[in-house]
Amino acid sequence: MKKILNLFLCFTFFSCISFAEERPTLRKMIAQMIMVGFNGSSLNDTMSVVSDAKYQRFGGVIVFGKNISTKDNLKKITSALKSAQSGIFIAIDEEGGNVTRFKDKKGFNTFISASEVAKTLDLNGANELYKKMAKQLKDLGINLNFAPVVDLLNTNSPIIASKNRAFSKNIDEVSLYANEFLDAFSEVGVLTTLKHFPGHGSAKTDSHIEKTVIENFDYSELKPYYDAIKRDKSKLIMISHVYLLDRDTQFPASMSNDIIGNLLRKDLKFDGVVISDDMLMGGLNGFSMTQKVVNFINAGGDILLFSEFMIGERRTSEYITQVIVDAINSKKIKKERIEESYDRIIKLKSELK
Repeated sequence: MKKILNLFLCFTFFSCISFAEERPTLRKMIAQMIMVGFNGSSLNDTMSVVSDAKYQRFGGVIVFGKNISTKDNLKKITSALKSAQSGIFIAIDEEGGNVTRFKDKKGFNTFISASEVAKTLDLNGANELYKKMAKQLKDLGINLNFAPVVDLLNTNSPIIASKNRAFSKNIDEVSLYANEFLDAFSEVGVLTTLKHFPGHGSAKTDSHIEKTVIENFDYSELKPYYDAIKRDKSKLIMISHVYLLDRDTQFPASMSNDIIGNLLRKDLKFDGVVISDDMLMGGLNGFSMTQKVVNFINAGGDILLFSEFMIGERRTSEYITQVIVDAINSKKIKKERIEESYDRIIKLKSELK
């Protein structure tokens, strides 16, 4: 009897190990690497995205102003998405100032810009303001914010400085205020994103629209990333589409192994989740979708962000999943690279509250 019991316990033990190590299908792992925008601002209008979430065709969504009508409607949408897929990322760009999805929406609080925060509030005041910002997002069912911006304030910038999105022209101040942002959101239980790596503040053109080149990048602009990574406060970093000519003349940061794989992962020792800026931005013009996707993943990127639910007549998630599957089948991407990203994403999702 004792021998039989021991055999049973042994079998159970190894069965548990096997179950714990079992992975989802390749397509399900790839799906976790895709985040999409969607249409509609009521639950009735968003049933297609809820359905796709249920069938795990993507791992996250991004909320835009077009998705927001009332608090009640937004809460119904986020609640339905969470019920459809446990651990789904529901993200938003909520920086304050010009970059908010709640502008001109009734019933929502809005907040001052990063520039105004640094000019008018001390660090304690900034922390209190960002707690209020985080609480509003959490109450709405949003669990991931694409902020803070840690780009350096440079008056030549048409997309950062002109919109008051940077804290300061002093990189130490940028790091200090960003730290308060990270702490405030962490206390409330909403994930944050440092952006736009390696730095968009000195870029003289807008990567939303066109190819954006930085000829003489000042590497002191990496300090906020270094500080946050060193303190283990950086969980997710967004990669920009800027070109750093002294690092890579062929590819922008979001497609560059030298910038993601070497500068961010090896030099700064970041082992968290890397997300792209919107892959449909003009800064990537000239590259095919396959080139963009394959290079981002091979460089060490984890989540591909797409602002649109559809690309042409195909659902973005379906299209991008097939691009990645085809790349694996043609040996342009190793399956192990997908597994690495999947593991990083699932680890981050385990911190969702």
